[in-house]
Amino acid sequence: MPNISTMKKITSLFLIVGAALLLVKPVYAAFPDDLSDVVFTEAAQVKNWPVTTNMNLSIGGGFINMPFSATNTWPRVTIFGTSVNANAWGIVKENGVWKAGTWDYLRPGGTSKSEGAFSPSHFLFISGAPLKSPGDLYGFFVSGIARAGLPHNITQRSNYVAYEWGKGVVFVEGQTPEPEPEPEPEPEPPELCFSVKASNETVANICL
Repeated sequence: MPNISTMKKITSLFLIVGAALLLVKPVYAAFPDDLSDVVFTEAAQVKNWPVTTNMNLSIGGGFINMPFSATNTWPRVTIFGTSVNANAWGIVKENGVWKAGTWDYLRPGGTSKSEGAFSPSHFLFISGAPLKSPGDLYGFFVSGIARAGLPHNITQRSNYVAYEWGKGVVFVEGQTPEPEPEPEPEPEPPELCFSVKASNETVANICL
């Protein structure tokens, strides 16, 4: 049976391993696994709409770019005198709760919006986010028209993309995340060998 000293060493080892696992936990693990964990502040039915178009995401130069494959094929409707066919959605964390809401319209063939439009003033029912601080996590996707209960042109949506502000895309719905790379093993130190000659002429080779 292990003595108390051995048990303490084993306990310390488990604590060190546990702490290391927490340190390497990928950032996307803090983001909802799927939309079932997200509160839709409007048009809750969109949560169950099928994913029929693929969306990519990049942010730079003052623009949020959301190219999706159905931008020219989804039916268009006229709202406020403008022809549109999609809504841009954001997934943000407000008061500890992940929430989704629309923040803009997209025209046919138009897949970029000003970065400034992704702000609390453009959400209908979210007022405390996004703050766009470095390290913040946000989700983006597009859907058929659903903002404010206006007429639907199509009941479909894209995949969502999780984005770490100031860094880049960290997760894409439907894709298996890349495993964390294994750390490189530290090289073994070279052996230090020397010979010792005793008084009786016996030679001993010692390596450390």
